[in-house]
Amino acid sequence: MLPESLFIRATEEPRGLASEWVGNALRQAILDGHLADGQSLRQSELAGAFGVSTIPVREALKQLEVEGLVAFQQNRGATVIGLSEEDIIDFSEIRASLEEMAATQSVRRMTRVDLARVEDAYEAFVAGTSDAPDGMARSGPLNWAFHGAIYAACGRPRLLEMIEGVHRRVDRYIRAHLEIAGRKAETDAEHLALLAACRSRDAEGIGALTRRHILDAARISVDVLRRRRG
Repeated sequence: MLPESLFIRATEEPRGLASEWVGNALRQAILDGHLADGQSLRQSELAGAFGVSTIPVREALKQLEVEGLVAFQQNRGATVIGLSEEDIIDFSEIRASLEEMAATQSVRRMTRVDLARVEDAYEAFVAGTSDAPDGMARSGPLNWAFHGAIYAACGRPRLLEMIEGVHRRVDRYIRAHLEIAGRKAETDAEHLALLAACRSRDAEGIGALTRRHILDAARISVDVLRRRRG
């Protein structure tokens, strides 16, 4: 059974092209973990619950397939794609390489306005991922806002598009590291070190910090997921 919260959220979406707001609701539900790996997404059920025809639902699912969040399987229709531990590590290593490149180039080009955006995003992450009940759910968008603010300064939209695509694939798994006691404080400290490297225009330093930050979070998250699944 699909979670009721999925359809409540959809009613809050600005009404425009039906396939877009249906896709937005499904995407967010997957990224937040409300739709589990392997969850069947029956077009007729979704259409009835969203109050639309099956056509925009099919279009939304096709877009999510392009994004790597959904797969169409013979005789089963669309299902939420799950990642193995090997997939998570593989995607994280790709992320680390791409984001190290973006961070290094960004620091060399960063203006005062760019730096102010990074500082604001850092403060928002620290405040928004506190011990509040929805802290884990909010951590994904806030984390991306912080890192994205750094990378935006590199001025390479194609690189940013690639980074965001890989980030979207693994984000719901990588958040698991925040479940460990004290990990939130460590993540805040790592983000502060990245911010300090931006302030000092330390291109070499931010590259190394970015790679280590991503790979450490991936390794710890895989350990958490292994214990949770096992």
